[in-house]
Amino acid sequence: MKKRIYLLSTLLPVLGFLFAAPALSAEADLVKAEKVYKRSCATCHGKQGEKPAMGESKIINQLKPEEISTALSERKAGNIPSAGSPAKQRLSEQDIHNLSEYIQTLK
Repeated sequence: MKKRIYLLSTLLPVLGFLFAAPALSAEADLVKAEKVYKRSCATCHGKQGEKPAMGESKIINQLKPEEISTALSERKAGNIPSAGSPAKQRLSEQDIHNLSEYIQTLK
């Protein structure tokens, strides 16, 4: 019985850390996305994603993450020409994912 209690008392902190770790990395991704957004997107889309870039894009803070991700990927691939395409060329797939989630926080 003492072995079980000892085992549980040593495993619980480890298990707690493992389950808490994904939340920490998700937060870090949003922090990185905020930096990318402010540096590469806010000038045209607005600080809160409230402006149609160059008067032509949709208001991005009203889009779903999947729509944002698809639009960024398509522009990066050159399938949709736009004024912001050079900035989108520099985005990694992780950046695209992070931005699509971060923009949801701008509402």
